[in-house]
Amino acid sequence: MPSLPDHERRIRQRLKNDLVHYAARCLKIRTKAGRIEPLLFNRMQHYLHAKIEDHAKRNGRVRVLILKARQQGCSTYIGARFYHKATHTRGQQVFILTHEQDATDNLFDMANRFHEHCPDLVKPHTGAANAKELSFDRLDSGYSVGTAGAKAVGRSKTLQLFHGSEVAYWPNARDHFAGVMQAVPDLPGTEIILESTGHGPGGEFHERWQQAEAGIGDFEAIFVPWWWSGEYRREVPVDFALDDEERECMELHGLDLDQMVWRRAKIYELKDLALFKQEYPATAAEAFEFSGHDSFIRPDEVMRARKTVCEGIGPLVVGADPLRRAAAGGRPSRFKGFCADD
Repeated sequence: MPSLPDHERRIRQRLKNDLVHYAARCLKIRTKAGRIEPLLFNRMQHYLHAKIEDHAKRNGRVRVLILKARQQGCSTYIGARFYHKATHTRGQQVFILTHEQDATDNLFDMANRFHEHCPDLVKPHTGAANAKELSFDRLDSGYSVGTAGAKAVGRSKTLQLFHGSEVAYWPNARDHFAGVMQAVPDLPGTEIILESTGHGPGGEFHERWQQAEAGIGDFEAIFVPWWWSGEYRREVPVDFALDDEERECMELHGLDLDQMVWRRAKIYELKDLALFKQEYPATAAEAFEFSGHDSFIRPDEVMRARKTVCEGIGPLVVGADPLRRAAAGGRPSRFKGFCADD
């Protein structure tokens, strides 16, 4: 087989090594306006790429949980990342699992659109191509998809790249975690990326998010606030005035009036501030707040407390359990608590 000219080899090498460069020149998406255009990463996608690449360098593989607002381009980024890997590396089997059939179809259509518009210079030879499978036979790589339901899927597969979409909404999530996620071997180069909007406290996704935030296990927690999306803003009406809650939100998160106008309109549309915070969270805590509107401590109060700078004066109170035994020796603690002025 004749060797490639030097300039073509350099072009192909950069496309292989630089996902941002590759996406802008080789991948096409259907925009929210319905147009087919090149994939130019937005702020959130650049952030995800930097975080995931850093995670991969530190760990040799990828295990991340992404908590985000709706329609920010997270699934598009993961789709681009996995298509790039599957078409540039041998033996990469991608599996996409979503919460409902329409979402499954949409994500698979996106992969097919990437392939359809991919330039011949880097487009791999196509093997099987149908409603649930896309294979690149000469690379022994490809895609398959599934929808989370009553029956666990993907258990018998061996996968290298797994995308779990809207995981908080998976029915029987524990069974799916025990099934398809175990199909990804614990080997360098493998990737599991789970993403979702919030769905109230509790549930498999929330529990795993809490573990990741606490540094327990292999997964890293990545949160993206709604106001990172450039299109989530509206022109400010002449008579627009903030109420107390809006003014506090604006100050806490450093938002501008265009964003606050969009926020108010979306809250009116959803008819519920708590539901807005679940679908478009400003903090990770807000994403899991919505459940009967009965949080013991509201997330905005926690955020306000974290941003407050206080002078260290007044009494210092320390308490200890006098019956708690030490880890070594088994002797009861001698500390019973005290109160002292600072």
